[in-house]
Amino acid sequence: MPERNLDELYDRNDILEVMYRYCSAADRSEPAGMLECFLPDALISYIPDEPTMRGTAELSAMLNAFLGDVISGSHFITNPLFEFRGRDEALLGCYMYSWQRFRGYPGVSDVHRWGRYELRFVRIGGAWKISHLRLLSAGEYGGTRIAEQMGRRPLPIMDIE
Repeated sequence: MPERNLDELYDRNDILEVMYRYCSAADRSEPAGMLECFLPDALISYIPDEPTMRGTAELSAMLNAFLGDVISGSHFITNPLFEFRGRDEALLGCYMYSWQRFRGYPGVSDVHRWGRYELRFVRIGGAWKISHLRLLSAGEYGGTRIAEQMGRRPLPIMDIE
């Protein structure tokens, strides 16, 4: 049992490293760096009422369009909660904060977002990749999204299809 606990500590670190690379690429408005964190057939939902994106091709199109208007940003994650489902699958729930400034500022306001990521990771060929990502906004300054996380458990239930 102690060996498995040590393996889980390494896995937690490796999964968080993926998230840190994802946030760092988002800060630099580099879609390619963000896409490297995902499986090619990942399911992605940044806005609950919009259709789920299926795969990195759809995600790439969205990121390239959206990030073209971002002139600066900063992304943070904290309070990670893990649930391992065998050796090669893990769920991660973590809080996030992001700030973005857009072209047209000050006519276009900055957006500060507080919320939560719900993620499923799969280890393929020794590397952890995101297979499911959902962003739920707790609230925004400069935007309209609020309370999307209410009524959900702290660890994600991977029900995006």
